[in-house]
Amino acid sequence: LANAQWLKEQVDAAAEWERLAPVPLQTVCLRHVPPRLAGDETALTRHNLEVARRVNESGTAYLTPSVLKGRQMIRVSIGAEPTERRHVEAVWAALQEAARAS
Repeated sequence: LANAQWLKEQVDAAAEWERLAPVPLQTVCLRHVPPRLAGDETALTRHNLEVARRVNESGTAYLTPSVLKGRQMIRVSIGAEPTERRHVEAVWAALQEAARAS
């Protein structure tokens, strides 16, 4: 749970990232909202699906794309007990890299 809270804090502090739901347990619902796409839900959907695809194909983590209240998002679930902070840091770095590349 502490790792999910850490990721939540990173998302909340990042200008181009948006958290879409509270984080009471292990799942962080987020999406990347670059200024050039703000307000265009169709483009944001494509962009965030591409971000998730890039991370998933990298093998760093497996993220689940989903829709919440009509907005495309990426679910990061940190439920495996042996997960360490360094693993979550790697997922956050992979998300940021994938967002820059999309």
